[in-house]
Parts: sequence; structure tokens; C-alpha cells
Amino acid sequence: IKACADKLKREMEEFGFPPNFPEETDLAETEATRDDPVIKDKSKGKKSKAVAKAGSAKYQWQIMKSIGIADDDEILKFADSDHWLEYFPPLAKSDLKSMGLHVDWRRSFITTDVNPFYDSFVRWQFVRLKERQKVKYGKRYTIFSPKDG
Repeated sequence: IKACADKLKREMEEFGFPPNFPEETDLAETEATRDDPVIKDKSKGKKSKAVAKAGSAKYQWQIMKSIGIADDDEILKFADSDHWLEYFPPLAKSDLKSMGLHVDWRRSFITTDVNPFYDSFVRWQFVRLKERQKVKYGKRYTIFSPKDG
């Protein structure tokens, strides 16, 4: 969520509001397709899944438009990471209901540090696990953002 919000901020700083993205030529695309070897058996192709998942949107702003958020002023609000937590949970809930899922929503909550009760519970739980030596510090890869520290 934070990465997408930051990406929207950078796009607005770089391309203005509403962003005026540079036009891209299809020449590079056509050259790339000509260089690819022709595969006779389609089941042996290696790039089909990656190409299918990639989509045509290059910028976060375009991704937001592609998921149905057409209003530029509404997309502007997504530069604040908290807006994501207000906007998408009700949509997910309505989608689940439309699929026929029956859930007791009274005890649902957001599982991020925005919710202080959940955050304090997770901290409490990890302190207890560390005291019982169930959790140890070790070497593990993690996502680090130099912009966020």
C-alpha cells in the first residue's frame, strides 16, 4: 500500500496533476516480437504467463484507472496510504457478499499498524514468544526502502 501511494506521489511530482505521461512508440515492441523465436508448441512457451500478467499499464496512475477509478480527484486521494484502507475493504466485503459468502463482519478489523489495538496485540504476542525463546533473531531477506528508512 505504501509503495503504491509513494509511486503515485512520485508520478504527480514528475508528470503533474493530472499526470501527462510521455507517449511511447510501438516500434520497440514490434522489434522485440520480431526477434523472438517462433515456438511451434505453444505449451513450451516461457513468456506467456509473464506477458499475460504484465498488462499494458506502466504507471500506477494508469493501473488505478484500469481497475475502474476514473476520476483524477479520486486517484489523487490514493497518494495517502490511509485512503487505501478506507476505500478497498468495503469493496472487498461487497464482492464477497455478491459471491454468496456469509460472514459475521462484526469482529472484522484492519490488520495494519493503523489499528492500534491489533498492533499492540501483535507486539504483545511477539514479546511473549521472545521471552519463551520461541522467536529468535536471524538472517532473513526483507524488503527495505531507503526512502522510508
